[in-house]
Amino acid sequence: MFKKGSYVFHKRVGVCLVNEIAPLPGDNSGNLYYVLSPLYGEDKGNLVRVPLMNAVSLSAPLSKEEAEDIVSSWPDPDENHYLVDSKKRKTCYEETLGSGSISALAPLLEGAMQRKKKDGHLNSMDGQFVSRAEPLVYGSLSYALDIEYGEIRPYILSRFGL
Repeated sequence: MFKKGSYVFHKRVGVCLVNEIAPLPGDNSGNLYYVLSPLYGEDKGNLVRVPLMNAVSLSAPLSKEEAEDIVSSWPDPDENHYLVDSKKRKTCYEETLGSGSISALAPLLEGAMQRKKKDGHLNSMDGQFVSRAEPLVYGSLSYALDIEYGEIRPYILSRFGL
């Protein structure tokens, strides 16, 4: 069980602060919910409620060591990681986002960023993926490594001399 004031990883929105543990407003059932504030991405500033009885989407945030392992095994930006087949890419995006696995999201995110660099923009599907994946990946690394969110990508690329 997570406590008020602690941080958790929610596999859909990333690292969150546990604001409180409380029932839903107006709900007299006695069910309690984690009331979370996402730290990064489009959900920042919103509240996310997760029932205590079914908190399978929550886990502890990455440790510093886990984050360093992810950065050290980051996919080489000079190798192609973009899935050209749009149907396979869409399926892979959906499954990997659903898993919330930072290490599994890294090569897909790198592939999308390669495509953006090549074309100068992202198509709709890739853009939606990046907007959901960046807060999960970069937010988790930012929190664990105590590096500003906007500095995570340059930090990763510096490993490759870029």
